[in-house]
Amino acid sequence: AVPSRPMIIVGIFLAILAAAIGTTSKQLIAASEHLKRPLLFHLGAGMNIAVGPIVDASAYAFAPQVIVAPFACLDVIFNAITAPYTLQWQNERLTKVHGLGTILVTLGAVFTSVFADAGNEVYSVTELETQLFYRPTSVCYLLIELTAIGLVRLALRKRWLNPAFRGVSLGVIAGMLMGNVFFLKGLLGIITATASTGDFSAWFRPTPYILAAAAAAGAIAGHIFMRQGLGEYKGVFMVTIFEGAHITAACLSGCVVMEEMAGSPFWR
Repeated sequence: AVPSRPMIIVGIFLAILAAAIGTTSKQLIAASEHLKRPLLFHLGAGMNIAVGPIVDASAYAFAPQVIVAPFACLDVIFNAITAPYTLQWQNERLTKVHGLGTILVTLGAVFTSVFADAGNEVYSVTELETQLFYRPTSVCYLLIELTAIGLVRLALRKRWLNPAFRGVSLGVIAGMLMGNVFFLKGLLGIITATASTGDFSAWFRPTPYILAAAAAAGAIAGHIFMRQGLGEYKGVFMVTIFEGAHITAACLSGCVVMEEMAGSPFWR
């Protein structure tokens, strides 16, 4: 099904709001590490684990992942503009390299949205089970991602990486874990279908609870890695890496797992 233009606009608005929440939450976490204020950490953590992902996933209920996900790049832009003022103790400066990186992420996001397919399929619970758990492609994608995360996590624990690669790895893992929005999108689809039809049969199957657990686990684990990164590296550096990985994971999973670009011309 192709969503109407107003629905896509609502999805884009929610994605922009999620990016603003993401910027605020990450800066609160970074500030809590410096100021030793637990309240700031808990506030930032709550926004990063719960509020942000829920608003972000709500955007995916109105428009396809491949259209909405690239707007996460606004987090990079918001952080690059505000961090020199809000995180002054980190001596944040928007250098030419940072500016170039931000421009490249933004261009990639814009072109991804421009060439994306506007179709937004809402799956029933049985269709979701087939799409996520029984398709070899989806299973392979998840296994490859989990293996990659496990290997990088091992390298981090063993201190095999130099400081620069360590920072990149922390940001990439956090972005990948929080970029698998298809879990929460599938759950929201089930909730929407239940509300519109009054049929609660889906909730007598394990799928909604598996999706909820996977979405929560990804958000919490991603937050842990992001907090560690923000405690060791500057916000502009970490947020740019995080959002690049987040956008990549969201778009790639939308194409591979949810098949949102299936049937599109090869050039798209």
